[in-house]
Amino acid sequence: MRLATCSALLLSLVVTACSSSSGGGGSSSTPCNQDPWECSSAQTCWPQSTSAFACMNAGPGTLGSTCQDTVGTPTCGAGLFCLQGANTSTGTCVAYCSTTDPKHACTGGSLCATAALGGLGGPEFTVCAPMGAGNGDSGTGADGGGTADGGTDAPAGG
Repeated sequence: MRLATCSALLLSLVVTACSSSSGGGGSSSTPCNQDPWECSSAQTCWPQSTSAFACMNAGPGTLGSTCQDTVGTPTCGAGLFCLQGANTSTGTCVAYCSTTDPKHACTGGSLCATAALGGLGGPEFTVCAPMGAGNGDSGTGADGGGTADGGTDAPAGG
């Protein structure tokens, strides 16, 4: 098990309903968590440490695949992120999204949610979270409130 490395990451999800969070201009000085589409087509924006992201070569996971959150080693494919609960050993590969750009909207019943690497105050990014995630345990839910606390029904991400 890679518990020492993997369990160090805790992401808090806070659902945003049509807010205008930072979009990213695609410049090289913009971190990829603010504009994950700046990474090449063979890469994904992935945590390079517990407090920073970088474009890295994509892993094997496809959208919806089981993944493990591993710092510096992407387990999801290009343009995807591993959404993993704090008390779970695996997560799910989900797409990055934008709350302001329709061409990067979520599909299939997912909600574009803002997450912060390492919890509140960490670098923020947006991913497509399942609508039913965390309706209990103060988790992210369709009501747009709360933060994921690692409960079995509240994915904490990455």
